[in-house]
Amino acid sequence: MANNKSFSKRHIDISERDKETLLAWRVAPNVVLESGRGCIVTDVDGNNYYDMNAGMMCMVIGHSHPEITEVIHEQAGKLIHESSWFTNPHIVELGELIASTLPGDLNVVNFCVTGSEAVEIGMRMAVGVTGKHDLVSVIRGLHGGSLGVESMTTIGGARRRNLGPLMIPAKSAAILAPFCYRCPINLEYPSCDIACLKTSRDLIESVTSSEVAALMTETMMVAGGMIVPPDEWLPRMRRLADEHQAMLLLDEAQFAPAKTGRMWGFQHYDVQPDIVAFAKGMSAGFAICGTVTTREIADQARSKAGIPWGGTYSGDPLAAAVALKSLQIVLRDNLTERAAALGATLREKLDALQKKYDCVGDVRGKGLYQMLDIVTDKESREPDFLMAERIRYNAVELGVLFICIQNFIRISPPLIISEEEIDDFVGRLEKAIRRAVAGHPRDLDLSKQSHSLMPVVGHA
Repeated sequence: MANNKSFSKRHIDISERDKETLLAWRVAPNVVLESGRGCIVTDVDGNNYYDMNAGMMCMVIGHSHPEITEVIHEQAGKLIHESSWFTNPHIVELGELIASTLPGDLNVVNFCVTGSEAVEIGMRMAVGVTGKHDLVSVIRGLHGGSLGVESMTTIGGARRRNLGPLMIPAKSAAILAPFCYRCPINLEYPSCDIACLKTSRDLIESVTSSEVAALMTETMMVAGGMIVPPDEWLPRMRRLADEHQAMLLLDEAQFAPAKTGRMWGFQHYDVQPDIVAFAKGMSAGFAICGTVTTREIADQARSKAGIPWGGTYSGDPLAAAVALKSLQIVLRDNLTERAAALGATLREKLDALQKKYDCVGDVRGKGLYQMLDIVTDKESREPDFLMAERIRYNAVELGVLFICIQNFIRISPPLIISEEEIDDFVGRLEKAIRRAVAGHPRDLDLSKQSHSLMPVVGHA
């Protein structure tokens, strides 16, 4: 799967037209993709790449899965779109199947189009049902791009520049992330006894009205650095929410289904949320996301919070049919167990790179969702944005695509990846690291690449 270092005239032309016409995030080199199958995507020049993003973390069963293409063809010939005032068999079955994978009484689904919407629906539920206005989020969290969830996002900087106050009523980012690699209060786990959450309890008392509608968090803070909480952290979050008679809202957009080796990321922890938002992997690449809660909360929200929320495309039959088939395949083919087993294999190989190269400070994640923390050196743990960019750029030249933001290299392949493909990918990644350590590329300014998309979050 060798790649050319230079692109064709057509490739360059499309890239230039993209730059002139579209307001979008792009990084060098701007790869113009045309097709994909399984874990491989192909550009307009016929160059192949391992897609270690799974699209935008959506394609859990890979690209162009034959059963998915069959469903698309069949449903497109029947009904693509309908008014959200009506229903269709696929959206009902999808809702039932999603509910069947969740614990407890989480069995009522409000479908929408984006992950941002899904989280905002959860926020509306919490505020409407509790009658309280404070929403408390976790520092280093990211919940989407619309103004409501952006106001809850706490990586700040470039994402919030010139926007001013975003949401009224107020919210407070008062919970410290359990970032053990760079502890915000300079303690060591486990002797710290989760002191970050004890401090957060004091912050909530100090910076909120104490009229807390919900505590909300990603199960793991991906954009903030794939922060994997200690086992005790989420259960204690649950208790803290209960102290305030508040709801616990978990943003599972990045994790469900199955990526972490459990169907839902929070199932690694002994915790029961009140509201769960899902997106990305549950969508199979189509615009279908949603929020799940209990019947009790749903019934109260219906009368108090403008719920259900339904946009123009919520629960469209084509998207629903595709998402339903994708989830059926995940369950039928035991991809949760596969993600756990192959995730252990992947992690072992990434840990070996961490031991071998001083620039790989840490490896974090669960299952087939992992992240490399790139540093100037292991002792200082200082983030090295330029080195991370060099690794990403070299990887593209070697036929590998992944997301790199700040100094965090994100690895989230389709769950159908094979052990042989993992071996090949890690080999290419190591070669990319060696090239970067040697200073390649030398003739490109990578200082304002992907880390500029988000603010610099330095080390504590």
